[in-house]
Amino acid sequence: MTKIFSAPRAALLAATFLAACDAPSSYSGDVLEEPIVVVEAAPSAKVSTTIAPRPLPVPVPSHQGAARRGVITAGDIDDALNLAAFARYQAKSRKDLKLPMANLATPVLAQLRGADGKAAPGVRVTLRKPGAAEPFYSGYSGVDGMISVFPASLGAGRLREVELRAIPDGQGAPMVQQLRTGQRAQVQLPFNGEWAPDFLDLAFVVDTTGSMADELAWLTKELKGLVRQAKRAAPGVDIRYGLVVYRDDGDAYVVKNYGFTKKQSQMQGWLRAQSAGGGGDYPEAAARALASAAGMQWRSGKGERLMIHVADAPEHDHRAKAYLQAARNAAAKGVQVFGLGASGVGPEAEYLMRQAAVQTGGRYMFLTDDSGVGYGHMEPTVSCYRVTALSDLVSRVLRSELSGKRIEAAPSKVVRTVGSYRNGVCVN
Repeated sequence: MTKIFSAPRAALLAATFLAACDAPSSYSGDVLEEPIVVVEAAPSAKVSTTIAPRPLPVPVPSHQGAARRGVITAGDIDDALNLAAFARYQAKSRKDLKLPMANLATPVLAQLRGADGKAAPGVRVTLRKPGAAEPFYSGYSGVDGMISVFPASLGAGRLREVELRAIPDGQGAPMVQQLRTGQRAQVQLPFNGEWAPDFLDLAFVVDTTGSMADELAWLTKELKGLVRQAKRAAPGVDIRYGLVVYRDDGDAYVVKNYGFTKKQSQMQGWLRAQSAGGGGDYPEAAARALASAAGMQWRSGKGERLMIHVADAPEHDHRAKAYLQAARNAAAKGVQVFGLGASGVGPEAEYLMRQAAVQTGGRYMFLTDDSGVGYGHMEPTVSCYRVTALSDLVSRVLRSELSGKRIEAAPSKVVRTVGSYRNGVCVN
């Protein structure tokens, strides 16, 4: 698209990403919640391309506070916690938009709990087809010990059962358990799990068409705050920063990939070198940018691999499959994609970005109109969410991933609630 934001809005949005990182080191205002475990009876719980769409619940707003004027507001949806609703949305959107659909059939859904009964994030797990010698998936349990893996998306096909192996940190034999796909399982481990990531690889993928100069300037200015935030959430974590910028065919460039750096000064230099321009039509080169970012030298092992994709325009229709393939490539490396739908985002961009997020273990974030900043924003196709300042949302997402515990907004920071929201789960 020609531009993501008007100039003042661009500055504000970029500031919120990194101003979130200047938050005080005490997080007593936030709420650590045990997530609702969704146990859905088979066969209706199975995520399948054959699920018949039915009308989504109509969101009912509940105003709880007032947004500060000039402060960008946002909400988010964790579709991995709401897979039945997402399957209906996905099937309907595919029909309406004539765009491809990621194969999320027969998901592996589980929550690991340690011997102490607490959620067990950061446990190394592998998944195998029954009787297979090698796993088709190797990774770590996520926030609150959750596992959401899509075998079909990873090329393993539609499976009725998988073999889960949970491997203790240090010496000890793996725990082996058979899981049925398509329903959430509770897995009790004979050992405890704690999440203390060794590293954080954090990459920004940013559309630089149009009026993005102020955003880039704010990002450069606030980079030190991002460093402080990450270190508070996970003391001692080793941080690398990555940057991919993109426009579209016919512009001065299509995709620029700067790779990763540990040097804050180098990242700032990359940002200072950017200028905003180009575009002209609605779709942009999002697929090529996401593929380039997924192909970066992400570290393996016990760490966080987070990609934040900021955009308000989708990929061209004929490259939509390539966008979903790029997300699959990211998932295979354990990279989580967090999309941010900016002002002007439409149904096509939301559809593609949400699919990228759910199959990689990320979330879809979206701006709202509550603060009256910038252009109007499309209402997301979700039945529940909470609105807070974008800086608060980004801060909670980062801290949740780094701590292994889902962090909900403090009541005083919630501007309004839409629908029946319960710890990321829509119960309406």
